[in-house]
Amino acid sequence: MVKVKIDRLSDQLEGIGYVDGKIIFVPKTIPGDTVDVKVIEEKSKYLRGKVSGKLTQTDCPFFYNCGGCSLRNTTYDNSVLLKKNNLESLLKKNNIMSSNINVFDNKIPFNYRNKISLKIVNGKIGFFEEGTNDIVEINNCLIARDAINNFLEEIPKLNIKNGFITIRCNYNNELLIIIETKDKINYDYNLLKNNHKIAGVVLNNKCVLNNDYFFDKINNYLFKISYNSFFQINNYCAGKIFEVIENNINKDDIVLDLYSGVGTLSICACQKAKSVIGVEVVPNAVKNALINKEVNKVKNVEFMLGDVSKIVNNLKQNFTTIIFDPPRKGLDKKTIEFTLKKLPNKIIYVSCNAITLVRDLKLLSDIYNVSEVYMLDMFSYSYHYETVCVLERI
Repeated sequence: MVKVKIDRLSDQLEGIGYVDGKIIFVPKTIPGDTVDVKVIEEKSKYLRGKVSGKLTQTDCPFFYNCGGCSLRNTTYDNSVLLKKNNLESLLKKNNIMSSNINVFDNKIPFNYRNKISLKIVNGKIGFFEEGTNDIVEINNCLIARDAINNFLEEIPKLNIKNGFITIRCNYNNELLIIIETKDKINYDYNLLKNNHKIAGVVLNNKCVLNNDYFFDKINNYLFKISYNSFFQINNYCAGKIFEVIENNINKDDIVLDLYSGVGTLSICACQKAKSVIGVEVVPNAVKNALINKEVNKVKNVEFMLGDVSKIVNNLKQNFTTIIFDPPRKGLDKKTIEFTLKKLPNKIIYVSCNAITLVRDLKLLSDIYNVSEVYMLDMFSYSYHYETVCVLERI
């Protein structure tokens, strides 16, 4: 056990201190903390540690073990400030010039998540402990929607010994339950309807009750979402992304939306644009997008099924605006090359990983200036946040 004074935060918002002159990373700490730390990993250039005991009382009894939230040991306002400072630091040290960062707080930073995924190991239900495969059993999650928390008491009744269960919740508090397990389950899923609004239950990719999808709302848009289709976990902050998109699209724009999912940003963009093409690799998401096009009564949008890195070079038309909303790994080399070949007037880059975002912005920096930066507290009390950058061609 060693005592460590936390001086600053890493790019992943982990506390940084020193032990005998060697840097140590300590999650769930903030600058100014002095903590007793157990060293759990030792490398030639750094150490990793874990706080011993509870440094600060929090409203979550699972905080210091659960691998989810990492900033529940400070005020909400300070957690947002730490994220803003983190983004500013990343932009500055990579020489990415921009105007001031526009910050969108989470209107309700608790009970906001519309999806959680739980692990079940030897009958224990919960999240993995930080940096391990050990289960932290939970009976309530302070950032999950109330309807999701109310369902947690039902999970033991399913008699799953080992597996995964994902619970998704829509605007109407309807639940979509996704179970993955090798266990043989003998359960009447209709019983779930007694206490919950059940949109559907999917067991090992097979629908066993009602439907394998539901509908959800962002602002005034309605979207069909299949059980395995991506959808933002925070409807309020997703609505703020829509506002940024709408403010940066003009009536003559021809828009390409890469990683378009169930069509959310494409459908938002086509309210102003001349035309929009969305590209997505998940078949169910594209099927959803085609239905969402009809549900939202838009005609000037098309959707294509395919891997972005493989399909972009087949797109022969020119685009005035490209929207990126890639997974955490960011853009691949072929997509960057395609963009620099097509040279759209504007790029709107939506990212859940500021580190890969900055990497990609640097690759585009010879041709594009970053004119607007928005930080959205999409994932309140975790170290994650959503960033939207607007790039203008020089």
